[in-house]
Amino acid sequence: MNWTRTHALVGGVGLILLVNAVALGGVAWNRSAEPDSRLPLSQRELLRNNTWHNENSGLSLRLRWRTPSRDEEARQHNRGWQPALDGRKMAELGFDMPQQVDDDSARQFGRQQSRNALLVLELAGPLYEREVQLTRKRLDEARQAADAAPQNARLADERDFIRRELDSEEKTDTRLLLKDVGLDLQTLRARYPDRQRYLIIHGRVRPISNYYQHIWTLGGTASAISTDNINVPYAWRERLEAITAQPHRTADGLPLPFVAEVAFGRRLEPWIERVEVP
Repeated sequence: MNWTRTHALVGGVGLILLVNAVALGGVAWNRSAEPDSRLPLSQRELLRNNTWHNENSGLSLRLRWRTPSRDEEARQHNRGWQPALDGRKMAELGFDMPQQVDDDSARQFGRQQSRNALLVLELAGPLYEREVQLTRKRLDEARQAADAAPQNARLADERDFIRRELDSEEKTDTRLLLKDVGLDLQTLRARYPDRQRYLIIHGRVRPISNYYQHIWTLGGTASAISTDNINVPYAWRERLEAITAQPHRTADGLPLPFVAEVAFGRRLEPWIERVEVP
């Protein structure tokens, strides 16, 4: 009996050591060459995790990104929900698209299994500028409507709501937006060669079929993999912990700023190389 327990204990310890060795080997290989991308990310793109990263009470951050707003045509025609990925892109990713969309084919499309893919994220580029301009345009329209009917409380509330949206867009919302999705890293890198503007990460794509005003819309949503726990190196941990904790704010109520240089390695997994703090 004692021999059996000892044997089981040795086997368990061996398994733990093997798993740790594999993990450390993966980290080393990920960082063994020039990073695929290296970007300066701020507190707008990196959020503190609410749970401790490890048993050593380390601090970790998670990548914050979003999909672009739907196009103006969709807004004007009130087409309801619009997918992050349209049918053409879903077909490129290998999903079966029905030749004719009806109730049965739309539901069948939505039952397909999610797939691995590569996500291209754009930092503080044309996509972000478009978001700012769209919000400014909406605010101008809301102001004109509210000014034309000064007794209308609903229009005034809508104007104030969009004003707050613009303030968030310009000061706190992430500037990292989904640009493209694909399957081949070399193809995507050739298409987006700027490694300080475009980062590529692993993700999953899930098909969605949505019924709105008697019309089916087929498309997909994307989620990231391996970007929820970016460990903060010990040298910057104490300072970043203070900055990312509440209620540490600037005089105008904004989160205290920092910039972290984040590299994405051979496995497209991130790590922090340097942090600039006030």
